[in-house]
Amino acid sequence: MKRMKTLNIKLLMILLISLGFIPSCSKDEKKVSPYIGNYVLDEALVAEAFNVPVTGLGDIPVAVGVPITAGVQTALLSAVSCTSADKTYVELRKNFSLYMSCEGANPLNAGTWTEVSATELLLNLNSTAVPTAPTGIVLSVSDVALNSGILTGITSVPLPKIMIQAILTAINPTLILDPSAPDIFVIKISLSFIKK
Repeated sequence: MKRMKTLNIKLLMILLISLGFIPSCSKDEKKVSPYIGNYVLDEALVAEAFNVPVTGLGDIPVAVGVPITAGVQTALLSAVSCTSADKTYVELRKNFSLYMSCEGANPLNAGTWTEVSATELLLNLNSTAVPTAPTGIVLSVSDVALNSGILTGITSVPLPKIMIQAILTAINPTLILDPSAPDIFVIKISLSFIKK
């Protein structure tokens, strides 16, 4: 009986010591970003007013809140052939690659992404994703939040003259961008994506 107690104590000690060497799952688990997933651009709005030179009128302001969704869809998602912009996915993958596709079909390698913090993402879009930028573009998206399947954030996007003209036309079809306008405008915009 005494020998049995000693054996049980020894086995208990061995068990306790061995448990100390088993790594804890909670310590070793890597956090998975909540931003991983497929998104469709829902809305893009001017987040900071800017001036645009207009023929015959001089500089006119473009106010905060002006919708520029179509222009951003064209500038950033034109590399993907899709029947509708609301079917064009921006895919943030677990391995931090960034793809664009038409509802997940024929994904196009668009670059990489980084979760800088809980409220900031860095999107490295290559020239395949943004054909108008031969070296690609880097977008720093701040004030990022994901609530009820809606991803929002603010970034500055370089838009070519043709996109600025589209914004002017949406404001007033008679406005014509002055030829002296710069080739690229860097516009601060707020973005809203729907998670699919």
